[in-house]
Amino acid sequence: MATAVEIALAKQPYFDLNSLCKTVFVTYKAGPKLDKLVTVQSQYVDICNKPGVRGTVVSLAGSPGSHNDIKYMRDSFEKHNIRLVCTNWPGSEFVTGETHDDTCKCIVQLDSGGLRDSYTNEERNSYVKALMEKLGMKNVEKLIVMGHSRGGESALQMACILSEDRSWPLIGAVMINSPGFVMHRGISVRMGTINTLAYLIKLRWKMIDCVLFPVLDWFYNDFIGLRVADGKVSAAAILPMQTFAFEKQKASMDEMKKKPWVRMFYAYGSKDFLVAESDSEELAMYFKGDHYVIKDKKESEEAIPKIWNSYANGQPYVTANFTEEGHYLQKTYPEFLIQVLGGMFDVETKSSK
Repeated sequence: MATAVEIALAKQPYFDLNSLCKTVFVTYKAGPKLDKLVTVQSQYVDICNKPGVRGTVVSLAGSPGSHNDIKYMRDSFEKHNIRLVCTNWPGSEFVTGETHDDTCKCIVQLDSGGLRDSYTNEERNSYVKALMEKLGMKNVEKLIVMGHSRGGESALQMACILSEDRSWPLIGAVMINSPGFVMHRGISVRMGTINTLAYLIKLRWKMIDCVLFPVLDWFYNDFIGLRVADGKVSAAAILPMQTFAFEKQKASMDEMKKKPWVRMFYAYGSKDFLVAESDSEELAMYFKGDHYVIKDKKESEEAIPKIWNSYANGQPYVTANFTEEGHYLQKTYPEFLIQVLGGMFDVETKSSK
């Protein structure tokens, strides 16, 4: 069920960031064994790209999702002088191109780039890292990786990967409405259906696809209730449902606890229609950092200096529970999130005496 803020925002005129899209070719390793090279034409949005910014945030969308996942934060990024790079995943309508298969030396033309990918986390991470390298993210002064929903898992994993190489200017990772350690209710009750659909998708038979893609379009838009462009994009969104990290996130979180120079922030809503509050709370408590409970805008404003103080006192792990909010905190609390990002960039850790 939508929260009061989400209902109010839904009444506003529709808008998107599509007119701001730029295009870049990205080559990355793909396949279950990462033994294939894939090249796609990927669209992205680059906000507030100018000298003197406080830092750069790379956003990773959910599944399904796109650069528009963060559209409600655009004005906040410009207002607070923080650069935002919004990415898209292979298989979405914003990634097109062709795959290059090194094993058979063939090229397969696609109208949705990466549709034949395996959608494992390793493959998704390979794509994101290649895209960030192509966009010169290694050369920015300060970098934060931020993900929403399924993208939150990816942000956590990318933090682990990039922090292994100190030449990356990574200083933080943000997870918004990320899933917990168990299947969320958006897929747990439908896993049998999802596995069947995934099997049919992986057959890549045109006769089946002619029937399957319209069914997938209905399945995602009407049955699950998440907006997708068409059946092909739905197919690309179904496959990652089988590759969530869930319990494996603990290993990534344990790894990040060894790297206190990377600040972490996780925010979730108690009324999330996909992720149960208890699952989100379990993930938040695993960080064993400073935790804030926020019930309204006033409390969110009061929490900002406290969160900054947590980082200043050397606590790299901060979590926040919005008791009256749902699955789209970047939509309902954009100013709060941008203030947290600003603090992660600017607040200096106090020297221990």
